[in-house]
Amino acid sequence: MITEADLKRLDWKSPDYSELKEKEFLKILNEIVTLEDLEALANRKKYLNAPQLQSWNAWQRAAILNRKLELENGRG
Repeated sequence: MITEADLKRLDWKSPDYSELKEKEFLKILNEIVTLEDLEALANRKKYLNAPQLQSWNAWQRAAILNRKLELENGRG
């Protein structure tokens, strides 16, 4: 049986999207098919009420904006 102490020791933490490598991040973006879902990703700190999360870097912001344009123009 797994105890609470075991769970704390294992440190079950998935990486934040801002920590993903470019290829992984772009794959996730391409799986987003609605502007609402993209907005939630782009504003994850607000939606998750987690201001401690790392901000997007320049290429991540550019990729999010590019995906937004693709979805708005029906190319997504």
